Amino acid sequence: MFNRSLIAFCLVVGLSAGTEAYANDAGTMEVNPGLWNWTHQTKLANQPFGESNTECLSEDKASFSLQDFADALGNSCRISNVAPQADGYVFSLNCTGFYTGQAQGSMTKFSDDEIRVSARGNVTLAGVTAPFEFDAKANRVGACQAQ
Repeated sequence: MFNRSLIAFCLVVGLSAGTEAYANDAGTMEVNPGLWNWTHQTKLANQPFGESNTECLSEDKASFSLQDFADALGNSCRISNVAPQADGYVFSLNCTGFYTGQAQGSMTKFSDDEIRVSARGNVTLAGVTAPFEFDAKANRVGACQAQ
């Protein structure tokens, strides 16, 4: 099964500060710094699981890229066919490591305070192929607590 914590972690760590939505590298978005809540729902072979967390995103986390997401998944995952849309990107995800598989996905920016990443495809492990669905949402819920 995919490492749920790693998937969720890469979504939170990748989000960051800024104002330009899509002007940088292909597959990169910027968001406001602060306290972010994220959740993800995943189905692997029709078995659902999910997770949520709240993390502080500092101003030095300036962008979230689809390739960072793929790198955090491990499994020699690569993003390709990134195409800009009015509110984000669509992309292909291909993994050739311990888990192999392909998925089509989207990253949508609703505002500087809300992002969603979704992917649908198939994963193969030990010769068995199963459907895979992933939906993650992240939204800013306020300022970070002073330390």
